[in-house]
Amino acid sequence: MKLGRRTMAGRRPGVVIAVVIALAATAFIVPRASATNPGITLFPGAGASDTRTVTIADITDFHGHVERGEDNASAFALAEAHNPGAMVKVSAGDLVGGSPYESAFEQDRPTLDMARAWGLTISAMGNHELDRGVKDFNDRIADPANGIDWLCANISAANKSPNGKLSRVKDYVIRKVNGKRIAFVGALTDALGAVATPQITKDADLTEDAVHAINRVADRLRDGNESNGEADAVVALLHADASAAEGTKRGEAIDGNVDLVYTGHSHAIKRGRTAAGAPVIEAGSFGRQMAVQDLVITGSGRHAKVEVRDVDLGNGMTQTANAKGVYDLKGLVEGWNGAHVGQAAWQSAGADDTAPIVKRTDDIYADAADRADRVGSRVVGTIAKGAYFGKVASHGTESALGMLVADAERDAVRRAFYAGDRIPVIGFSNDGSLRTDNLDVNGDGKISLREVDSMMALQFKVSKRVLTGRQLKAVLAQQWRGKAGRLVVSRLGVSSNVSYRYTTDGKAPLVPGESVEDAGSVSIVDLKIDGRPIDDDDLVIAASNSFLLQGGDRYTAFRAGTDYRELDKGYGQALVDYLSRHPKVGFSAPVTGTVLV
Repeated sequence: MKLGRRTMAGRRPGVVIAVVIALAATAFIVPRASATNPGITLFPGAGASDTRTVTIADITDFHGHVERGEDNASAFALAEAHNPGAMVKVSAGDLVGGSPYESAFEQDRPTLDMARAWGLTISAMGNHELDRGVKDFNDRIADPANGIDWLCANISAANKSPNGKLSRVKDYVIRKVNGKRIAFVGALTDALGAVATPQITKDADLTEDAVHAINRVADRLRDGNESNGEADAVVALLHADASAAEGTKRGEAIDGNVDLVYTGHSHAIKRGRTAAGAPVIEAGSFGRQMAVQDLVITGSGRHAKVEVRDVDLGNGMTQTANAKGVYDLKGLVEGWNGAHVGQAAWQSAGADDTAPIVKRTDDIYADAADRADRVGSRVVGTIAKGAYFGKVASHGTESALGMLVADAERDAVRRAFYAGDRIPVIGFSNDGSLRTDNLDVNGDGKISLREVDSMMALQFKVSKRVLTGRQLKAVLAQQWRGKAGRLVVSRLGVSSNVSYRYTTDGKAPLVPGESVEDAGSVSIVDLKIDGRPIDDDDLVIAASNSFLLQGGDRYTAFRAGTDYRELDKGYGQALVDYLSRHPKVGFSAPVTGTVLV
């Protein structure tokens, strides 16, 4: 693999303050290899006049963080200024879903409007795009009026057919930019079942490994047959951790027909390479980072030679410490006092034609924030003086927040299904369903609708499932898992009417199909609900969100239960209702499970 450097400077016509662009960094030359001939295909003598540069700017896991939209708009403007008219803006998935209140309040309409203002027209389909269900995604989010081509090659062909549930999703899309055909191929994590409900997983119908699907499409785009689509460069948008693309996990590796891979899902900032040498880049999350690369393409079709070069945006823009070519956008547009010289790219609104992208973005956010404030400022409850309902530093520690949410889910189920105490009800919450760190963000003791909805921003329903005492113990034991010879703890939120003890020197109740390594070595004893001992054959009702009770977050023991039902109520609404009925709520240090020494 050849390394090279190139620098250049440019000035946008009419820009008052120069935008200095230096091309950077390490260049990756990706040799071509077909699926049937893994040898390098040498480029047959194209001249320099056939060389063109196309710039790609990638974000991932934006999750509706419209409050950071201006930072992204400014960075996109800088990238556009670097290579005017030859830049493509893309997302590696989770553009929407799990969003802050300003976007979630309107089912992510502000984010979709913002993406259109940016000119972002291509995205991998992430798991959170499906939060409201496959039908909602296909009908509303993937509506062509939003201007985004959604990509996911590992969905079944039948599901992407005109009569399929995801008929608006494509394997790939080709953009002709600066005289070159750039193909973008999308795929979704193979582990969808671990992060989505069984119904969503079933409706999505992933029938192919993500990497295999990318290779299948890329190989077809490089086979020399113009009738089935040909590309001069191939970019993969893989909504999965970078390790999946690097080939560090077991399974198929991305082959030499892919020139550049953008990944996501794990919210990490990473840099690596495929086994064939193509860069693999994961650009963080929440609008805080952006990756910008140049594809320098010589020739066309299967004989094209592609160099991938990181772009130096100049203007004081800072690349992240652990991934070259990924920029830190935080604070890019904070204040107007020159704190970040990147503002120079668009502050000259009268002279710089990139400025409107920032102005439109700002207007969208201001309007969304204003609408959200009018509704979200309503106080729905209060907490006791000195009470703290926030996440704790260690996943191995029970929290008052987890207990509060579990109590709220329990209360909602008891009120909906059971007037009396014929069968004891236990509430649960999981840390992953809570999207912010503190319920009382401003510390005033008053909980607003915005604070609840921001914390409980996912589209889960209140649900219930009947368990035996033995099955309930298996659920509780799954808080402890064996990993590499160690016991790893990740505590559930458990309602305040429960107590139990556990021992770490016995055998945990095993779930069918689960390995001993996963199960750990914890036994649950002295289990009581409402002060009443629970025997193995007793029946109890588990109340929680629909994701957890269907085995989410690897709590697969819930699936052994029966009579699963969902309420027509969001899990966040359960907390709103509970707070309204329990003013000045507060707990002492929560302890439902104690170790038996």
